[in-house]
Amino acid sequence: MYAEPIRGTRGILDRLAGVRMRSSMLIRPKGIRSVTCDGGGSRRVAGRKIQRVLVVGAPFGDGHMRAADAVGCLLRQRNPDLEVAVEDMFAHLFRPLHLNRAFRSAYRWSTSRFHGHPHRRLYQVASGWPGIVCRLSDLALGRSAARWLRRIAPDLVIATHPVAAYLCAQRQAARDTPVIPLVTDSGPVNRIWFHGRYDRLLLTDPGTREHAVRVLGPTSNVTVIGAPVLPALYTRRQQAESRDRLGLCQRFTVLLTAGGAGLGHGVLAAARHLAGSDLDVQLILNAGDNKELLARFHDIAAHRPWLVRGPSDDFEVLLAACDLVIGKAGWFTLNEAAFSGRPTLIVDVVPGQEEFNAHAAEAMGVARCVRPSEIVSWVRRYASAPNLLRTDFAVDEPARFVAGWPLRLARALSDLVLMAEPTTRPSSSAP
Repeated sequence: MYAEPIRGTRGILDRLAGVRMRSSMLIRPKGIRSVTCDGGGSRRVAGRKIQRVLVVGAPFGDGHMRAADAVGCLLRQRNPDLEVAVEDMFAHLFRPLHLNRAFRSAYRWSTSRFHGHPHRRLYQVASGWPGIVCRLSDLALGRSAARWLRRIAPDLVIATHPVAAYLCAQRQAARDTPVIPLVTDSGPVNRIWFHGRYDRLLLTDPGTREHAVRVLGPTSNVTVIGAPVLPALYTRRQQAESRDRLGLCQRFTVLLTAGGAGLGHGVLAAARHLAGSDLDVQLILNAGDNKELLARFHDIAAHRPWLVRGPSDDFEVLLAACDLVIGKAGWFTLNEAAFSGRPTLIVDVVPGQEEFNAHAAEAMGVARCVRPSEIVSWVRRYASAPNLLRTDFAVDEPARFVAGWPLRLARALSDLVLMAEPTTRPSSSAP
């Protein structure tokens, strides 16, 4: 234990969290374990065969589970010998309480009420004192998590949420199970992602690497794989065919999406501005599972030949049918749109969390941040000259980078699991 004096409230909290004040390093990832080949489709870690893989997410927003689903689908496709389970961890903790629903509702409330300040404060606390947040989470949920993990008995855990990763690492430490966080945000992400004893760290944004290495140290095992997108997006879909399938006309189409959780006052404001304009465009209004937003979208679209959607499992068809996406800065929605060759106008961000996503998407050239009050002029520009979408935004190179995530993931996990090469190269949606 270091002997520096405790300075102020921050110092007291850091000591309580077990943070060493001399260094900014919050974790020291474990070294790569002793790995041997089993002779088949599995590997052995510390003498134990990797057979059961748990890919675990959380109900906060939709990106965590979409990433988990994509990774799980890829593992099943590339290695049929593996037993792969994709789970929302919070759905299995204190099951009678339905914690996954409660946490999802709380997340939606904190991001949409009081201009999102409750969520911003919670985000700042988690980044400032990750040890306290993680230890309190383990104190409240750790025993229930341990019982669930004992039933599953995974040989490898890939976690797409930091609290889920920490709980798995803490409660699987005795079994020496590799736990690997897959960071589902961009830029200088919240430091809670780095607080734990992990095997290695997977990143979805190249811009996060410098931040991660600065926090964890130059010898940390950090790999950029890109954002996992669902296999359904890999099917090449024609724009005209997708519009026919949705019952839409063949004209300039804008997809307004509030994400799977239906967040974003800016998206609703943008829809109202477009509804009050004289633009000859058609809209797809995607409210996710937010029933209140869905009702408001139905009011806006009344007597108009627009498509209003709630929870859906064909988001890839909506992307293929549109020319332009308007939405908030959800990292996975931005990457799915980029992979499909659809630029995004960002009109809203979740405070404290998605500002970096917006900056990263603008730096990639796949998105532009605009005010909802400006949306009519921007849509008018692109509806009158759709070729400007390829002039104002980067399309091809970002799509190729996102498309390469399966190969980069296979390489990152090559010492743990075997993953076959794809038989065909994926292609994105085309007009």
